[in-house]
Amino acid sequence: MRSNSGVAASEVILDAAYRCLVKHGYAAVSMREIAREAGVALSQLHYYFQSKEHLFIEVMRRTTEQHVQEVVGWLAQVNAEHRLTELVRIVRNKLHEDPGWFRLLFDFSSLAFRDAEVRGQLCRLFMRVADEAARRVGGLWQTPPVGSACSRLQGLSPETMGRIFVAALYGLALQVLMESDDRGWMGEPAWFAELLSAVGAS
Repeated sequence: MRSNSGVAASEVILDAAYRCLVKHGYAAVSMREIAREAGVALSQLHYYFQSKEHLFIEVMRRTTEQHVQEVVGWLAQVNAEHRLTELVRIVRNKLHEDPGWFRLLFDFSSLAFRDAEVRGQLCRLFMRVADEAARRVGGLWQTPPVGSACSRLQGLSPETMGRIFVAALYGLALQVLMESDDRGWMGEPAWFAELLSAVGAS
C-alpha cells in the first residue's frame, strides 16, 4: 500500500481492478482476486466499493476520463492534410500502448446492454469523444481536398463527422483485437498493416 490515506487506498484498488479486469474480463474476475492483487483485505475492498458492479463502473469512469484527455491531445495534432493518417495512427498507437483498455471497453459495452448505469457511462464516453472530434476536426471534412475519397462527405455536419470518427476509432480497434490471440498484442493483421502503409501511418 502506497499510503494510509483513503484516497491512495482507493487508487491502489482501482489500479489492481483494472489489471484484473483486463486480464480476466468482468465475468471471470472476483472481488477476492482484486483484493489480493491490491494487497488489501477483502473487507477493506468492500469498504470503498460495495459491489463488483460499483467497482467496475468506477474503473471505467477513471479510465474513460484519461482516454478522453488522450483523444483531445491526439486531435490537437490533426490538420486537413493528414487527418486520415492521424486517425489510423491514433488506433495503432493506443493498441500498442494499452490494448487492454480496448478489451475493457468492449467488455463494458456488453454489460451496457443489461445495466442502465453502465450504458449511461458508455454513452457519455462516446458523446464526449464525438464532441471533441466535432469541435477540433469535424469542420475539416466539410472542405476535403478536390478529388479526394472524402469529397462525398462534404456538407456533413461536424457532429455527424464526430460520430463517424468514434465509429472508425473503436471499430478498427475491435477488428484488430478480434484477430489477436489471448497472449496479447501480436502485431498488426495484414489488412491493418496495409492500411497503415497506404495512409502513411506505418
